[in-house]
Amino acid sequence: MNTNMNVDDSKAPKRGVNIRLITLLLTIAATLLLASACSKNQPSPEPKAEASGGPTAAAPPVDVSTAAAISRNLQRGVEVVGSLLADEEVVVSAQAPGELALLKVDFGGYVARGQIIAQIDQRDASLKVEQAEATLKQTMARLGMKEGQKFDPDRSADVRVAKAQLDWEKMNLDRQTRLVENGDISRAVYDQAATAHNLAQARYQAALDAVNQQLAIIEQQRASLNLAKKAVTDTVVRAPISGAVKEKHASQGSYLMVNSRILTLVKINPLRLRADIPEYAAALVRTGQTMTLVVEAFPDRTFSGRVVRIGPSLSEQTRALAVEAEVSNPSNLLRPGMFAKSTLITAKDAPAVMVPRRAVQIIAGLNKVFVIENGHASERIVKTGASDGDLIEILEGVKEGDNVATSNLDKLQEGSVVNGAK
Repeated sequence: MNTNMNVDDSKAPKRGVNIRLITLLLTIAATLLLASACSKNQPSPEPKAEASGGPTAAAPPVDVSTAAAISRNLQRGVEVVGSLLADEEVVVSAQAPGELALLKVDFGGYVARGQIIAQIDQRDASLKVEQAEATLKQTMARLGMKEGQKFDPDRSADVRVAKAQLDWEKMNLDRQTRLVENGDISRAVYDQAATAHNLAQARYQAALDAVNQQLAIIEQQRASLNLAKKAVTDTVVRAPISGAVKEKHASQGSYLMVNSRILTLVKINPLRLRADIPEYAAALVRTGQTMTLVVEAFPDRTFSGRVVRIGPSLSEQTRALAVEAEVSNPSNLLRPGMFAKSTLITAKDAPAVMVPRRAVQIIAGLNKVFVIENGHASERIVKTGASDGDLIEILEGVKEGDNVATSNLDKLQEGSVVNGAK
């Protein structure tokens, strides 16, 4: 019993030393971890230097190329839209009744003024001419009149007889007048001679009136003959204008009445450009001004016309002034009904401030440029106008001689320092 107790007492001091050693190591490790955590939470020396107000690095200059704004004379114009119309449009109708014996043109064909385009059967008209000629000859023969001869009514047989009787009665009246004055005959005999003279004079006048009536009938018959001949002429249908066939209303073999439609012709050289000028530009319109136009059918070609007609008033609905320009169309490239984008040239040599297109930026719908002054960029909001090649007009914001940046615009802002400024 005593021996066992001694053995246990000899081992007790070793256990106490081990416990104290472990505790010490754990304390040192905890201290090191706490020190490391504290060191991470402390700011670095550089931020402290910045917080204390130390100097920062300046932005480097931007390399740009520049160009000077120049003044150039440009054409001034008003952009409008319009439509092309035929200069003339004519409905060709039959002037004489009859069968359409011949039709020489069809839809889309071109005709020249005076060209024969149709023929109506002229047999009826020819027979009427022969009838009128026969009636006229009969009346002329009754008077003893020849065609082309100037007729004297006194040469008519009836008139000559009445004139001879009148002359005899006048001579007898003169003789009876002298006798009655001398008392050689009675008054009754004289009155008989006077009455006979008056009757002879009335017969002579009646004969003259009859002849003149016949002459009037001849003139009427001549007019009827001319109308019959015109009817024959009207059977030949000629083009009243030079142009193209827009519509074909009748076919060969159709029976036509007077005024029956045959064709519709349109004159397409020149054409009319009808456009509406806005109210603000109405005072600038003059006859003789040039209008340029572009159509979708020929987007790469520009046609031109000349203002020939100006409307008397503005439209109450659109507040625009209607104008018509005459557009030459010798090759028949343009067609009536085409939609045209046109420009009315109001001035040919108007001064304008121009800059390269690449100097203008469009941001959020605004046009802006950078003007270089004393090595710094100055941002300007500008209003642009007409274009001329690689140049664009600046209406507001830049004056002649200003240097504008033409490169690295995306790197510039108000006040940026630049290199390469002129």
